[in-house]
Amino acid sequence: MKLENLNKFPDNFLWGASTSAFQVEGAYLEDGKGLSSVDTRKIPEGITDTKVASDHYHRYKEDVALMAELGLKSYRFSISWPRIYPDASGKVNEAGLKFYDDLINELIEYNIEPLITIYHFDVPKALTDEFGGFASRKCIDYYVEYAKTLFKHFGDRVNKWITINEQLMDMFNPDFSGTRGVDGEGSMKLTYQISHHMSLAEKKVMAACHEMLPNAKIGPVNCFQVVYPATSKPEDVVAAFDAEEILSYMLLDVSVKGEYPKYVWNYLEERGIAPEMLEGDEEILKSTKPDFIGLNYYFSLCVEARNSKDKNENLPPFWKYDKFDVVDNKFFRSSEWMIHGTDPVGLRLILRKIYTRYNLPIIITENGYAQSEVLEEGDIVNDDYRINYIREHLKQCKLAISEGVELLGYCPWSFIDILSGRQGFSKRYGLVYVNRDEHDLKDLRRIKKKSFHWYKNVIKTNGKSLYE
Repeated sequence: MKLENLNKFPDNFLWGASTSAFQVEGAYLEDGKGLSSVDTRKIPEGITDTKVASDHYHRYKEDVALMAELGLKSYRFSISWPRIYPDASGKVNEAGLKFYDDLINELIEYNIEPLITIYHFDVPKALTDEFGGFASRKCIDYYVEYAKTLFKHFGDRVNKWITINEQLMDMFNPDFSGTRGVDGEGSMKLTYQISHHMSLAEKKVMAACHEMLPNAKIGPVNCFQVVYPATSKPEDVVAAFDAEEILSYMLLDVSVKGEYPKYVWNYLEERGIAPEMLEGDEEILKSTKPDFIGLNYYFSLCVEARNSKDKNENLPPFWKYDKFDVVDNKFFRSSEWMIHGTDPVGLRLILRKIYTRYNLPIIITENGYAQSEVLEEGDIVNDDYRINYIREHLKQCKLAISEGVELLGYCPWSFIDILSGRQGFSKRYGLVYVNRDEHDLKDLRRIKKKSFHWYKNVIKTNGKSLYE
């Protein structure tokens, strides 16, 4: 690489932004859409639901025009599975296809490349009722048929696809995977069986994409936290190594290499929670590999060797393991929603680690700062905290590129304020403010935050303005 290019973003770098269907669209039962697993989940008191969300379904033209004003090169969004297949009959909802036809065409009109997530936390409720969603192998065939429908219908205009968003979160959350109410829910063995079914489904969809759309690219999206040892004590260093293997490399190894890491498989077998592997499964997992890796990153983790049965009790279930305890990192300051602090250098470390292990191009599909925000007089949102967060992470991206990482693009989470799964509209990530609160829709106006104007200049200068 020439010296003058070491600190430069590639000329074809995909400056983007992200959302997901259930968090942004609304119109949750319009035009033939069926209910999803997240539409019917138990919602914390005082928090809004998915009925309206950001009303993108009715305002997509306005939103795409804002994307064009921002200068986006790519828009990463998901298609609502139950908007395409509302029930278990296998009959396609043509009105659902038309909405995404219109959205994709609008994006292309503005030279914004669609980056489509096939499945993002919204299994059709009909499949949950029929056989328990991804707890059953039957769900694999439904997912594959759904994906093939998308490839057939949109493949003439869409060249980049994402299989499954954050499988680790999905396998542990019955509201996402469509396994709510399944016997044995909450057991770790069922959790890993759900994940195994997702991995088989993912591989079949990758193979179908490569066959049906030979010029398209497809890959997974994983949420990855670099894990630091709490001290230089050898046991803590081993705990950090184990945590990364279990929380991140397990799923990426299956996606890319087609096999479970030996350490993780032995760990699962020793505890009697390894998934059932049927004849032919190994061949399916080995049958193909992704073309790129999508990375969601918000913060890093710090762990120590497990020394207490009580320390992990209040943690999310996907961090509860008997090999490590998650602890505070004294070097990072937490905030209201970013309770683990922020760690831009951690992103660079992850990019290096993933690229070294898999040697595949990477695209950052989510990276963002959450804050409770109030619209100030004059339609102003001074979100300097978000600007600082994105700036520092992008600087680390630039360093990673100079160190040899093939980074395709960067999509902050999120383009517009969206419904947060458990915090509704109290927790905002967007570059664009949506004028509504939990239960008062107000006028749903789109208002450009300070970060919108800042990111617009970053894109316009291809990252040069980061250092101005």
